[in-house]
Amino acid sequence: MEIEDCSVTTVIQGVNYCIVVLHQQSWMDELNNLPKTQVIALLSATILIWWLASGMRTILHTLGSSTNED
Repeated sequence: MEIEDCSVTTVIQGVNYCIVVLHQQSWMDELNNLPKTQVIALLSATILIWWLASGMRTILHTLGSSTNED
């Protein structure tokens, strides 16, 4: 098997090893590469979902609470 793109080759006990360096982008790198309009849309959607979930939690808490002492 032959590898065309060897970043570094080294010899260990007479055997040639090819070391390929891989760079994986993190989600922060992807976020930093987004255009300003997409970042604003993403933040707006996140805030809207958070607000709706908070309202649903309040409604469910109100419906589930009882005014009578058990």
